[in-house]
Amino acid sequence: MAEAPVRIGIVGAHPERGWAQAAHLPALRHLPEFELAAVATTRQESAEATARRHGVPHAYADWRRMIAEAELDAVIVAVKVPFHREIVLDAIRAGRHVFCEWPLGLDAAEAADMHAAASTAGVRHMVGLQSHAHPVLIQARDLVEDGAIGRIISCTLTASLNNWGPVLPAGEAYRMDARFGATGLTVPGGHTLDALCACLGGFAELSAVVATPQPVATLTPGNERIPVTAPTQLLVAGRLRSGAVASLHVKADIHAPTGLRFEINGTAGDLVVTTAPPIGNAPVGIQRAVLRLEAALQGSREFAAVPPADPAPLPDGMPGGAPAFTARLLRRFAAAIRSGRDATPHFATALDRHRLIEAVAEASRSGRRVTLADKD
Repeated sequence: MAEAPVRIGIVGAHPERGWAQAAHLPALRHLPEFELAAVATTRQESAEATARRHGVPHAYADWRRMIAEAELDAVIVAVKVPFHREIVLDAIRAGRHVFCEWPLGLDAAEAADMHAAASTAGVRHMVGLQSHAHPVLIQARDLVEDGAIGRIISCTLTASLNNWGPVLPAGEAYRMDARFGATGLTVPGGHTLDALCACLGGFAELSAVVATPQPVATLTPGNERIPVTAPTQLLVAGRLRSGAVASLHVKADIHAPTGLRFEINGTAGDLVVTTAPPIGNAPVGIQRAVLRLEAALQGSREFAAVPPADPAPLPDGMPGGAPAFTARLLRRFAAAIRSGRDATPHFATALDRHRLIEAVAEASRSGRRVTLADKD
């Protein structure tokens, strides 16, 4: 007999904009593991519009009522970062499993609160760090772990993007304000740092520069100019816990971006992960980019394409892009709920990444090398 679907509700399910509309809603339509049972926004009209469009039985203007009243197994939190902690903790108190988008909180202290609450309650918890389920990054990690390129001695990761200004839609202006927690450091920076750590392990020590080289952004339409208080570039150099030397440069405000290049160097070979052409005018971050993997193995100094492999193929009809990458995490989430085992990546992973980001910021402020605790 087939298992009953996981009954899930979404907080932040606006019908026209937002990450739930772009990723979670289209993904869930193609995942038999789930039943989308309820949606919540800040207005009844928009919640009902989403419910009609996606065939959802219950719509709420108050997420508290949705969590308390709807028959739910789990909740997706896909709203702006300052609201994550309150919603996540409320869902946990109600005994719901929780999928929260990244960043988990405004800082490591908020992430620690959510992790402690979820662990104490015994609910399954997941954070939206898609690199952990990216087929190409899994291939790269497996090659490293299998010793295909020997002992890792260094890596270089560059992300050249233009999704954090200096020109952006008016609805995205909050990303230019550091108080909202969705900055170039936390979002493209956090996802890029996470991808490196997911493949090669965490940092033991690092130095860093966090910068806002373009202090004014232009909003479209209308060409309103606003101050930028959020970082848009970060440069990190350090040593991984494995002993390998690592460098990372995230440039989120580039006029003509070139995408991603992740080079992993071993004693017996090398791997290169790059954005698959065409790059396009607005390449996305490493966690949901279309990537290609090349390797120089077994003494060869010539790079050859590694044939793509997908350890967890998605259902037919799944839209590409954001829905597909989100669906890969959601399937892991459903499996964790059904099995009672931890989801991956979970709130502990998020807490580790928040601590890493704070170490990067501290190293930049102080101009000193920072040593990190030995934990994931």
